[in-house]
Amino acid sequence: MSAFQIEGGFSGIVASSRVRLARNVKGYTYGQQSPEKLKEIADNVWEAVGAAPAIAGEFDRHQIRPGLAETQQMVENHIISPALAQRGGWVVVSKDGGASIMIGEEDHLRIQVMGSGLCPRECLAEAQRLAALIEHSVPMDFDEKLGYLTACPTNLGTGLRVSVMLHLPMLTAAGAMQNVIGWAGRQGCAVRGAFGEGSGAEGGFYQLSNQVTLGVSEDMLAAKLIDVAAKLIEEEERARQAVREKDETGLLDKLCRAAGVLKTARRITTAEALSCLSDVLVGLQMQVLGGVTAQAVCAAERAMRPATLTVRAGKDLTPAERDKLRADLLRREIGDKLAILACA
Repeated sequence: MSAFQIEGGFSGIVASSRVRLARNVKGYTYGQQSPEKLKEIADNVWEAVGAAPAIAGEFDRHQIRPGLAETQQMVENHIISPALAQRGGWVVVSKDGGASIMIGEEDHLRIQVMGSGLCPRECLAEAQRLAALIEHSVPMDFDEKLGYLTACPTNLGTGLRVSVMLHLPMLTAAGAMQNVIGWAGRQGCAVRGAFGEGSGAEGGFYQLSNQVTLGVSEDMLAAKLIDVAAKLIEEEERARQAVREKDETGLLDKLCRAAGVLKTARRITTAEALSCLSDVLVGLQMQVLGGVTAQAVCAAERAMRPATLTVRAGKDLTPAERDKLRADLLRREIGDKLAILACA
């Protein structure tokens, strides 16, 4: 296992966990920096990472240039935010992609660590370690009463955002998400689309994250998010069972059709592929389908995205060419391995 590769449980419904720490470097104004100042910060962070024996050699540095396929690929893989992709800046990213330091977002630094499944505590421990190693050489703005100072007051204190990516297609289909969003809000959590604020819930994927950062310890924030996620996991499992009890034949038909598409399609759009992969994840969790892991399905979901296919091809692709490459990838990685375990 590489340095920042973290795996947790509940991977059938929780695709991934992420921890992000907002930090601002002493001596620099808040908000958008000039290219020269931004490169100064990036250079200082890069030197700090290289000077830390525990992680030296584990990271690469890239300049973020808006409009490039490589930039959008990093958004698709959740290495950088859509905001950084639009603004431009820098990223220092671990070779395994599990940890990244965004430079030039709303705050000077956004230090994030990701893992598969439900593992916020493990991600938090690694993010804290990485932040401490950087802060040893690069001093951050900190107030004894308020904690870490941030560009937006909602991040003040710990500067912490803990999030999990939940797969909730049955709650979505049942029209229950407005109730879910309201309930989560009362617990101090937000439910957003797969790529954060303003994004849609593609394939039934939602990002659950904490809203409070001040006056609560980092460990307590992580524990609270896990409790809320566990409740939503239970609700999604209950919704799946209710659908099965109401119309098992209809459910099995839907899940098996999705498997059939992934086994046979020669062209497939992003939207259709997301729908099929969502159904396959449900089929795996309900033991209707087998032969692949939930982690493999989530990896295929990232690999079949438009920018990722373009970068892999090494040239610009027409939509039809992308659809063919996507179908080939999904057939090879998922469809050919899928097995139908249950039938009506």
